[in-house]
Amino acid sequence: MPTSPDTRAVLDQLLATHGLTPDTRLFREALFSALHPTDTPGQFRVRANAAPSESVIDVYGAGHLAQAESMGAGLAFAESARPNWQETMELRTLRLDASSGGLPDPHVEVEVRLGDLLAQGALLYPVESVTVERAWYCTMPDGDVVVRIVP
Repeated sequence: MPTSPDTRAVLDQLLATHGLTPDTRLFREALFSALHPTDTPGQFRVRANAAPSESVIDVYGAGHLAQAESMGAGLAFAESARPNWQETMELRTLRLDASSGGLPDPHVEVEVRLGDLLAQGALLYPVESVTVERAWYCTMPDGDVVVRIVP
């Protein structure tokens, strides 16, 4: 995704201000069933969410709070591998509902290299709707990204 010089300047400033580099590792929890194998052992592809629910700060626009969905398909990632940072009380309650009768889909912690997202033209937005962790919503112009399961 091509970016304007102004957008690139904002992204570069955001990275510098928060000490983020292409080698920065970002983390998220994912359902195991959402991981798609690659030809490389231990690496999987995870698809962007087209309808994310996070509230983000539109640093490339007027700096207002916005829904991540309006920024484009992507995923939110945290700066550390802290379990359950994405969960709300509502999600925890839904997970406890065993009425489906099927086997549970295990959750795994995955990591992505920020450079892999930046290489596809991703933009980063600070996530405002998460208070326990510094998190970033990353657009994913390619529609997916390679992740690794955190041991």
